[in-house]
Amino acid sequence: MFRDERLNSVLELTVKRGFVTVPELCEQFRVSPATIRRDLQILSQKGLLQRNRNGAVPWQKQHTEASVHFRAAVNAKAKQKIARAAAELLSDGNLIFIDSSTTVLSMVDFLSSRRNLTIVSNSLLLMTLMRGTAHRMILTGGEYYAPSHAFYGEWAAEALNAYNFDFAFISSVAVTRDGWAAETMERSVSVRKNALRRASVKVLMCDKSKMNLQRAYNIAPIDEMDYIITDDPVFPRGTRSAVIRV
Repeated sequence: MFRDERLNSVLELTVKRGFVTVPELCEQFRVSPATIRRDLQILSQKGLLQRNRNGAVPWQKQHTEASVHFRAAVNAKAKQKIARAAAELLSDGNLIFIDSSTTVLSMVDFLSSRRNLTIVSNSLLLMTLMRGTAHRMILTGGEYYAPSHAFYGEWAAEALNAYNFDFAFISSVAVTRDGWAAETMERSVSVRKNALRRASVKVLMCDKSKMNLQRAYNIAPIDEMDYIITDDPVFPRGTRSAVIRV
């Protein structure tokens, strides 16, 4: 296993379990304690986990929003599959909204086959990822939130009233047990709500790590989505939305 692959696996395991120890990581990946400690140091320096004497814990907590770099590293392969399936829904010339989530931003890798898209987003990172693109790019503006490299607040949400989107692509921190797309932070809700309201086709993109969780702020019922794209083989179930499983 190459180091970058092991680092991603260590991070995913830490997030899944909530705590990992150096001995169990050595056994899991069949490497020395010195190698694991170097791995944890690298991940800690990137702000992806917090080291302690015996191992590591994730920075992400239920009532705080993790950095975009943390979120990008978790379930990266699944996010790519989900993003590819989402991009296949598009036609040339579409007007679309892309939110600031790392799952939706993964669509960037699959937009080169489309022509003349107009892409509206609250993500400053999207502007960087798509520099040099032939597509038309529009940024909402609003209050800038550095950990997400994105704009939120009333101005960002109100800016979306100028558009009638063909598609709105959003993700969420959680899909709750009672069928809502939900978020950890209140600031993350209003832009997504307004984008969905202005869209002909609503698409929710969530990997399996987000299913059956509880978070404080609801965006919308999943039954209101036209498509749900996920790598989860089971959830969500019983929804009226079309579920695309990758």
